[in-house]
Amino acid sequence: MKKIYLSIILITAISFCGEQAYAFALLSWPLLPSNEPQSKDVPIIMYHLITKDPNQLGKHAITPDEMEADLKYLKENNYDTVFMADLIRFVAGRQSLPEKPIVLTFDDGRHSDYDYLLPLLEKYNMKAVLSIVGEFTDENTKANYDMKPHLTWEQIENMQKSKCVEFQSHSYHFHDGIGCGRRNGESMESYQARLKADLYKLQETLTKRIGRAPTTFTYPLGVISKGSEEVLKELNIKASLSCWEGMNTITTGDSDGLFKLKRYNRRSGRPISSILGEFEKKNK
Repeated sequence: MKKIYLSIILITAISFCGEQAYAFALLSWPLLPSNEPQSKDVPIIMYHLITKDPNQLGKHAITPDEMEADLKYLKENNYDTVFMADLIRFVAGRQSLPEKPIVLTFDDGRHSDYDYLLPLLEKYNMKAVLSIVGEFTDENTKANYDMKPHLTWEQIENMQKSKCVEFQSHSYHFHDGIGCGRRNGESMESYQARLKADLYKLQETLTKRIGRAPTTFTYPLGVISKGSEEVLKELNIKASLSCWEGMNTITTGDSDGLFKLKRYNRRSGRPISSILGEFEKKNK
């Protein structure tokens, strides 16, 4: 009897271990070794509009062909696109990152993200982070004209299902004037209350629409004011994106290092190969 009982235990254990081994095999990258701080250089690229209109091309607009060329370059040079959630988990020590991680960010929630970006992400099996402005999304959802410049909630819900995009916050209303900057003569208390109310409004809506709250805040117009980071942390925002250019070094255990991350602006005529060229030379 004891031998039979022991055999049952062994079979169960082997079966259980087999399931665990299979589960771990499904992870994209291995878990981090315990108690071993690690760092990764992570370039973040900032995009805005993708358009076929030559009159719109410039600092914040590129063509669909330019977008596809960027993705081809990343694929051919062994970059792995990651979400902000991946960086957050890496810093928390809950997962590793690929050998050459990169974050592709798209500001404002433009309609071109649905028309051009999503099909390209699916074609090349890549990921992107979209920071939406709640007010723009609400206005476009209610509008009854055809040429809508920004995404609707229905499009956002459909894009979320693709697993190629991650939606983050670009504020509800602060994409004008001085962004979410502090007004002249405004007390710190009033400023923080105003910022908190705005960001919380979009957090609630995103949670209802796609089942998750944003974990990253993209500063509108790149304006950053003293006191804003305290509000972000109070709302459980784990990272923020600036408009300053430069490379980011992400380190496990350094949660403050996820705030005010730098991004390279991808303008028309500035291919991603030229942006990453200096970084690649340094790491050869």
